[in-house]
Amino acid sequence: MNQDPREAIFDKVISTIADIAGVNISELQGSTELIADLALDSLAMYEIVIELEDVFDLQISDSDIDRIHTVDDAVAYILDSHSA
Repeated sequence: MNQDPREAIFDKVISTIADIAGVNISELQGSTELIADLALDSLAMYEIVIELEDVFDLQISDSDIDRIHTVDDAVAYILDSHSA
């Protein structure tokens, strides 16, 4: 059975964030706030963006970065980018 595209993207996003944030994947949910809940600084956010750009072969503009606050925000952005 094929995995739902959103679920596949979600799994890759949380894996990337968990690696960079140094947390267990089980600690992350769609509503997890990247800065508030994980206490990520701007450097860690930059690392996440760079990694997501590489993994999903896309460009995330600075203005778009400012709109990504949660795991779900990142997933939605990637879904939108791939459907555009």
